[in-house]
Amino acid sequence: MRRHPAVAYLRLVRPMRIALILALTAACFSTALARPSNYFYRVSPAGASLKEESALNAKRPDYPVEARRQHLTGSGLFALHIRPDGHVQRVEVLRSIGHSILDQVAIAAFQQWRFRPRSISLVRVPIRYSIGPMPHDEISRHIPRVYGDGVQVDVCFTPL
Repeated sequence: MRRHPAVAYLRLVRPMRIALILALTAACFSTALARPSNYFYRVSPAGASLKEESALNAKRPDYPVEARRQHLTGSGLFALHIRPDGHVQRVEVLRSIGHSILDQVAIAAFQQWRFRPRSISLVRVPIRYSIGPMPHDEISRHIPRVYGDGVQVDVCFTPL
């Protein structure tokens, strides 16, 4: 039985494709685990120069459909109490957003956040829900002032 050269070529390429897919998947997965989030909090005292650290996982809170439908907006401040292993132990409302649905969604998201183990025990997170595009001057990042202050989380919805 005579074999076609293309069939032999495919037999050589298929294992290489599988190996390449496995290698890329492993590389992406390990990078995702090691890569910090885009959320930062202050780990230096107020009088010292600014030193920030990023959270390991900081999923942005959702903007519930019902809240968008009712045009609910507002800003609040939450305290995340962090266990030594980096998981959020509890979330305390320091200043309500003004709508319980938005407070509950923010609390649920913050409870999923993860921090570097033994890095900090309390992070204060300001959050703002708004509808429509943010003004250009407000896009600049909020600078944390004291130890444990986090940058502001902006959750915006722009209707089409």
